[in-house]
Amino acid sequence: MKKYLVGLLALFLIFSLVACSSESPETSKAEDRNEEKGSEEKAKAEAEAKAKVEAEAKAKAEAEAKAKAEAEAQAAAASSGETEDFANCTELRKKYPNGVPSDHPAYKPKMDRDKDNFACER
Repeated sequence: MKKYLVGLLALFLIFSLVACSSESPETSKAEDRNEEKGSEEKAKAEAEAKAKVEAEAKAKAEAEAKAKAEAEAQAAAASSGETEDFANCTELRKKYPNGVPSDHPAYKPKMDRDKDNFACER
C-alpha cells in the first residue's frame, strides 16, 4: 500500500510540474501584455500632464504680457497728459454730455454709481 501511495504522490507531483510549466509561458505573456499596456497608459498620462503644464505656462505668459502692455499703455497715457480729471459728474457733463465709458481717460469708478462701466450717463 505504501508503494501505491508513493507512486500516486510521484504522479501528482509530475502532473503538477507539467501543469505549472505549461502555464508559465502563457502567464508570462499575459503579464508582459499587462505591463506593456500599463507602460503605454503611463506614458500617455505623462504626455498629457506635460502638455497641460505647457499650456498653463503659455496662458500665464500671455496674461502677464497683456497685463504688462496695459500697464505700459496706462503709464504712457498718464505721462502724455491724456487723462482728464473732473471733480464730479456736473463738470464731466459740460464736456461729455452723455457720460464716458470705462475705457475713456476721464472715467473714474467713483462717478459710476450703477457700476455698468459707464460714468455720468443720463
